[in-house]
Amino acid sequence: MTTPTDSSNKNLHLGLLFHLANQFKDQLIGHYFAGSGITAPQFKVLINIFKGNTSPAEICKSLQMDTGAMSRMVERMVKSDLIERHPNPQDKRQVILALTERGLALCNTFQNEALKTILADLTARLTPDESLQLTELLIKMLPDEFTAPHR
Repeated sequence: MTTPTDSSNKNLHLGLLFHLANQFKDQLIGHYFAGSGITAPQFKVLINIFKGNTSPAEICKSLQMDTGAMSRMVERMVKSDLIERHPNPQDKRQVILALTERGLALCNTFQNEALKTILADLTARLTPDESLQLTELLIKMLPDEFTAPHR
C-alpha cells in the first residue's frame, strides 16, 4: 500500500528536487546568519571572495548572477562593512573586492562552525551511509572541473 507521500514523491522530478534542495540549503544559511544581518546571497559573495574570487565578474559567473544585481549587492555589502572595493592596479576601470575584518570573521565562523551545523540540518533525515552515498553520487554526476577546485 502506498501512502500519499509515496505517490506524491513520484511527481518530483530530479531538476525540481535539486532546486528544492538548493532552496533549503539557502534557507538554512539565511537562518544561521540571520543574527549577523546578512542574507544567503550575500554570504555566497563573501565565500567567493574568501576562496579567492576577487573580481565582481568572476563572482557573477560563479553565482550565475547578473551584473546589475551584483553591483547593488556589493554596494550594500560595502555599506554593511562586509567587503571593500579597491581599484585594480592593472586596469583602473575594474575593482578588486576584499573582505573586511567583519566579513573575514563571518567566513571563518562558517568554515569552523556553521558548515557543520548547516550540513547536519541539511542531511538530518539521512543515515550516515546515505549521506556518504549522496556525496559519492554528486561527485560522480558533476564534471571534474566543477569538483576539482574543492577537493
